[in-house]
Amino acid sequence: MKIKMPELKHLFLLSFIIELAGFAIISSLPIHDPALYQSFKSEDNAIVSQSFFPMWLSIFPHNLLIASIEFIPIIGILMFLFSIGSTASVIAVEGTADHINGFAIFATLMLLPHSWLELPAYAVAVSSGTYLLYYLIKGKLRDNYKKIIYMYIFIVVELAFAGAIETSEILLEESAHPLNAFYMWIPAVFIIAFLIWLYRHINTGEYGHKQKEYDEYDFNQF
Repeated sequence: MKIKMPELKHLFLLSFIIELAGFAIISSLPIHDPALYQSFKSEDNAIVSQSFFPMWLSIFPHNLLIASIEFIPIIGILMFLFSIGSTASVIAVEGTADHINGFAIFATLMLLPHSWLELPAYAVAVSSGTYLLYYLIKGKLRDNYKKIIYMYIFIVVELAFAGAIETSEILLEESAHPLNAFYMWIPAVFIIAFLIWLYRHINTGEYGHKQKEYDEYDFNQF
């Protein structure tokens, strides 16, 4: 039996859709957990009370650690699902505590630009980790190791930008005019456009006029 290996861009899209669906569904659940809520508020207050650079150092390395684990074959998929479930559960708990549906909080977060940098980075990580597993099984890692390295560097760059944008949003939200946080869409649009170009450049073979044929892995060889 031959199994077609989807292109990396298709794995990314599938991962991103699963991520968004998971957040939307779980965040809307009426989860009541006072201890988790207090823990979240305490951690959140500790972060938002900092100045720009210390706050960025609180956000970026944490997110990069999660993405790095998601980059690991097999383990990364489990981490990806756990991260969706745990983060969405916190949103649900916050919504229940504040007497609003958690989905409204999730939808509000999706209006801010950092979400469109951070969440796709996790989808890139888990899809790249899946491709790394394929290269290892197929014995193609030697021919494709540079692509894997470039994809990890891409994740580092994307999350660094995401952390800077999120930090700026938080500082603006804490100001006299919280809606000023939406002004961060101005630099974010250019950053997202650059990252799309960079992703396509790394995966040039998947975006050319003549796409490469899907790789096939024959499981009958065992």
